[in-house]
Amino acid sequence: MGGVNFKNAAPYIIVVLLFILGVGINAIISAGREGPKAPGKEAVAGEYQLASSKCAECHEMWPYISTWMLSAHKKVSCDRCHTNIDLAAMEKAHAAGSYRQPIALKAPMDRGVCLGCHSGQRAPSMPGDLRDPHPAHFEAGIQCVSCHYGVTHFKINERDIFKLPDFSNPSNWRPELVKTIATLPYSRPTMQDCFNCHQTVFNPNFNPEKPMKASETPCAACHTQLTNPSQLPPAYR
Repeated sequence: MGGVNFKNAAPYIIVVLLFILGVGINAIISAGREGPKAPGKEAVAGEYQLASSKCAECHEMWPYISTWMLSAHKKVSCDRCHTNIDLAAMEKAHAAGSYRQPIALKAPMDRGVCLGCHSGQRAPSMPGDLRDPHPAHFEAGIQCVSCHYGVTHFKINERDIFKLPDFSNPSNWRPELVKTIATLPYSRPTMQDCFNCHQTVFNPNFNPEKPMKASETPCAACHTQLTNPSQLPPAYR
């Protein structure tokens, strides 16, 4: 068998190498012209995603951005719930330093926003012996945020978290730090939230068919196993 004639193949090899080199140089030049690619609308921030990078541009919004990142709504963009935000007015207030801290909505969020995704007749699983009061509250026209005001931002305004040394500067609010205060109990309604509207009384003979006033709500309206008022916390007996 005859050997490979490298002398005859050399010109072809050189052409292939020059072609590969040319492609590589062109790719480098193109990348330089384009510059670094801007992050998309859902830019990755650690293990989380920012669904609205516009909100994250201002440091005073980071307490709300970072708590949202840890919430059950972290895959829902800010403007999906905050539908009436005037970004131009917010930018003007930011530039003038005239925004209020902590930042708060001027009016409670209307339940119509929540109903864009959730059903008012939903039957969620309840902890312990609790029964689900959603249908009764829905039919009474109660706003969702009357109870679920901590679902996304963990009640940071109501808890005065901004007064804590590590949280006084909004720029310090990042998910790694916020994990210490954005814990599950603060994203759910508490018994005290119930007492904000109801004066609970012990009544083992509660009749669900009998109309009742909010101020006369028996424990059995929500608890299925409570049979003795001594089972209530001392402050509520």
